[in-house]
Amino acid sequence: MNKFYTMTVNGEEYKLRLTAGAIMQIEKKLGKPLFKALETIQDNMVETITTILWGAMQPLNAGFTQEKAMALFDAYVDDGHSVEELMQEINSLFETSGFFRKGQAQ
Repeated sequence: MNKFYTMTVNGEEYKLRLTAGAIMQIEKKLGKPLFKALETIQDNMVETITTILWGAMQPLNAGFTQEKAMALFDAYVDDGHSVEELMQEINSLFETSGFFRKGQAQ
């Protein structure tokens, strides 16, 4: 079973994984617990999404920067997707990483 989530943007595949270390990095950068950030995502949506993308890239894509995460966000939207679809990808990332049972993330 894969413990990473594959997201495709502009035909390029990115492997994302939420490990304990990645989550700690995300929480440190956001200044709050990850689930608190998700509960209040409307307050700071782009920063929260790009920081989660950045953190989830760290285990399998060393050197992936916050700037690259912002560019990935832009490329995803430019590729014809919505921010809502990106949130569904984030939910799938959480599911794959074992935060939710399959089908529980909504």
